[in-house]
Amino acid sequence: MKGTTAERVYHHLVVVADSKREIWLVDDLWHPVQNAVGTLDTHVLRGRYFIELGETGTSDVAYPVELFGDLRLTQGDLEAGPACLRQAPILLDGE
Repeated sequence: MKGTTAERVYHHLVVVADSKREIWLVDDLWHPVQNAVGTLDTHVLRGRYFIELGETGTSDVAYPVELFGDLRLTQGDLEAGPACLRQAPILLDGE
């Protein structure tokens, strides 16, 4: 059966930042998926995500992440890599 939940593969994503730093994981439409303080340790579907560090809305920077397998990142990894401007969530019809 195509499209069943059995076909969904979740990948382990770990993001480690300063112990008091908020970490936000947002999807490719800029909707919040999950947040944590210090360490984000989660399992998510393959795809494009953005990581924001700090309280939501206080930073204009986001770090793109292409998730194709398990991944562990540090705050230093993110800050040394590519960054983009944080966007407002994209609303779909009816939202």
